Amino acid sequence: MRKALLFALMMTLCLSLTGCGGETAEKQETEELQMKFQNLSAATVEAELTCHYGDEVRTYTLRCSYTPEESTVEVLAPEDLAGISATLTGEALTLQYDGILLDAGTYSGTEISPMWAVPSMLRAMGQGYPLETGREALGETECLRVTFEMTSSDGGKQYTAVWFDENGIPLQGEITLEETVVYTAVLTQFTAEETDNGAAYPPDVGG
Repeated sequence: MRKALLFALMMTLCLSLTGCGGETAEKQETEELQMKFQNLSAATVEAELTCHYGDEVRTYTLRCSYTPEESTVEVLAPEDLAGISATLTGEALTLQYDGILLDAGTYSGTEISPMWAVPSMLRAMGQGYPLETGREALGETECLRVTFEMTSSDGGKQYTAVWFDENGIPLQGEITLEETVVYTAVLTQFTAEETDNGAAYPPDVGG
């Protein structure tokens, strides 16, 4: 009986140590990823964005040219909206269509534009607090899933979950506001430059 109990205790200890080791590795990997995204000087992203508005679902194809100071987002699809673009500086959003500039105000809180989603995800990767980390498959790809917490200027909480592949490339993101998933973005293209040496990170990737 004593041997059986000793064996059970040893197995429990081994499993605990294995779990802790996994959590430590994920935490270290998350810290390294976040450091890279903190050092981004620029990024270009194409994404298939799904907007969840209650019972209504809308989808857009977007191209985002991101810098920490300012981002430009262009609609590629659907066809009837193609050509609309937006410039985001801080929390100010300006829309442009056929050369006409429209002040769209701010996008904090729940009254937010789809044009804000991709730049917000990129900002969360570098500036957000990593609330949760774990391994999760995205289709057939094993990913590191990190949930970042951000606080807007009005005190609201935003949670951004991002799935990274083994090379640290973001493949998909979800933005949750008030416990509801509002946006899901599948990244089909991603290129970036770091501030330290201007080298591309990660390399140019096509989905």
